[in-house]
Amino acid sequence: MTNITFNDECVHVVFLGVPNVPGVASEIFGALSAHGVSVSMVTQNTMRGGRSDLSFLISKDKLDDVIPVCREAAERVGGQGVSFATEVAAISVSLGADAAGTLSKIFEALASVKVNIEIINSTIESAICIVSKTRAEEGLEALKRAFA
Repeated sequence: MTNITFNDECVHVVFLGVPNVPGVASEIFGALSAHGVSVSMVTQNTMRGGRSDLSFLISKDKLDDVIPVCREAAERVGGQGVSFATEVAAISVSLGADAAGTLSKIFEALASVKVNIEIINSTIESAICIVSKTRAEEGLEALKRAFA
């Protein structure tokens, strides 16, 4: 059976244009840890010019505490800024033995109801799709139907 979970109480945080060098992630996550902030779904994208975007999810109830911590950390590491997307939801689907087939089914189900995936992150066990909060329930229902 495919397990599907849903979280619409999350915030997508993106450190924009941080130097792609050792120690940057340690500085950022050390600052968050020192303030008791838990993170999930960490993703780093390498860009041109030795810079990367580093993103993750936090719980929406931590947002007010996190904004100044993130802005200070971005400045310390020489990042270009930080953004906070609050109108998102995370839908997680367990992958099982046929990961490619399951991913195809996820993408097909969401496309069938015109839900755009803003971010995709997968592990050996699950795929997490970040979607607009306004379309998340519709996407969730499409996935439930697809995996029923």
